[in-house]
Amino acid sequence: MATRVFADEELERLRGFPQISREELFRFFTLSPADLAFADPGRGRGPADRLGSAIALCTLPWLGFVPGRATTAPVTVARLAEQLRVDPVQM
Repeated sequence: MATRVFADEELERLRGFPQISREELFRFFTLSPADLAFADPGRGRGPADRLGSAIALCTLPWLGFVPGRATTAPVTVARLAEQLRVDPVQM
């Protein structure tokens, strides 16, 4: 028999991104040269893979986990897409 660890409200909170302050946006969602090299398209990664990798790289230090719904964080996705020079609308 399965045991539930999280209530429905907690699961919903963990699946989405919380509000982010301007300071946190710049602190956690500015890609370093090493991050940009990791997401380099020369490694066989397409735009969606590059953006997804960048979201994971930046979200883990901020939250300690990666929420399942990146679309709930348009400001962070747009910031990373700009740095990667990809169009987030086409993802």
